[in-house]
Amino acid sequence: MRSLIESKKGNIGIIILFAVLLVVTLFIGFIMVVGSSIINWTFDIAAPELTDLGVIGDTNMTDVASYTITPLNTLVQSTTWLTGVLYMMMLVGSIGIAVVFRTSPNKWLIGFYLGISLLVIITAMFISNVYEDFYDDTDDLGTRLKEHTLLSYMILYSPAIFSIIVFITGIILFSGIQEDQYL
Repeated sequence: MRSLIESKKGNIGIIILFAVLLVVTLFIGFIMVVGSSIINWTFDIAAPELTDLGVIGDTNMTDVASYTITPLNTLVQSTTWLTGVLYMMMLVGSIGIAVVFRTSPNKWLIGFYLGISLLVIITAMFISNVYEDFYDDTDDLGTRLKEHTLLSYMILYSPAIFSIIVFITGIILFSGIQEDQYL
């Protein structure tokens, strides 16, 4: 009997871990796209100025910038798709967490899982609406966010994406024969 109670506590922890993982993934995606856009904007302003410094003392700074600033600027400009791929990997990883921690939870946890999932989807709606305000803006940040097509799409439609992930993960977590049915 004691192992059954400990098993239920462990299953609650797995569900809470999954919910926290999805919310953290959503916040990380939001921070990645905004941070990447700000860094991209900064490099769009700074890179041309740093590559046209000319000669300072005995050093040709234009030549030095072609070896340092230009490759770094290329890397920063490619973060528009790198962040999207990284975010997709995190979402697929959250489904992988459910597969790894599949322990045949008890049936009474289905309601708890649905409640936690509902909170995750409501959080995704909130973040999506906040992001949409930034995305629809016509200033420099809004245009930079529009460059992140994959990640912007994933964040704007995160309530639907998280609903699909929650559905798939619920099937993974709650399918199968219950361990305590044959005791």
